[in-house]
Amino acid sequence: MNNLIRPIVLGCVPVAIASLLVTGCQESSAPSVKPTIDPVTQFQQQNPPPVSTPPALVVVSPTVAPTPEDSAKHEAQVAGSSKNDFTELPQPPASVKPTTKPKVKAEDAYQQEKPTLMGLKLGTSKNAVLDRFGKAKKQFVMDEEEDPIQVYDFIDFSVGFNKKDALEFVDVHSTEIDPGLSGLHLGQKVQDAIDILGKPDSNSKYVLSYKSQGTLLKLDIDPNENTIQSIKLFADH
Repeated sequence: MNNLIRPIVLGCVPVAIASLLVTGCQESSAPSVKPTIDPVTQFQQQNPPPVSTPPALVVVSPTVAPTPEDSAKHEAQVAGSSKNDFTELPQPPASVKPTTKPKVKAEDAYQQEKPTLMGLKLGTSKNAVLDRFGKAKKQFVMDEEEDPIQVYDFIDFSVGFNKKDALEFVDVHSTEIDPGLSGLHLGQKVQDAIDILGKPDSNSKYVLSYKSQGTLLKLDIDPNENTIQSIKLFADH
């Protein structure tokens, strides 16, 4: 009986081993299944988010309102940048008025019976002249052998006094002043002088002269322009 069972068992062993081999082959030959990855997870792995940089710290300074003095300085700088800006020139104070030119009264104008220049008659005292025209801009002495002359220059005209402080001459040398010759001024033509003062006692290319009451009214002429360059009144010695 035992001899019969042994061959059966021995016959079953090869069958069992064969079954295990077949099963192993089937499992090894079956394709392996890879784990499924979520598309979103795959995209995130391939495209990692950029590293964020912390924002830079910005310091804001408080705004200070400009003072009136700062505004004035700014306006002065803007005005100074203009090429055609004329604010850099010195301006006189508002309280200072321009010096007015002296005027000759009608009764003091030149006449044949009363020859004058700037309304002054020869022989007038120095004090009277200075009281009338004020302080001179310049003062100097013309050395003369017999009688030194004190000269007072008022820019537009000058006067000279002898040692007795009496008026010796008057010299007009500016076109901007009325010498008191009935409207005749420096720079006008010779014919204008003749029309206003009449026929001269001496008439040359360089000088017109009018004699009256021991005086000589002399008009110097520019021969090229035929205009009056200076007017003088002095004693006719």
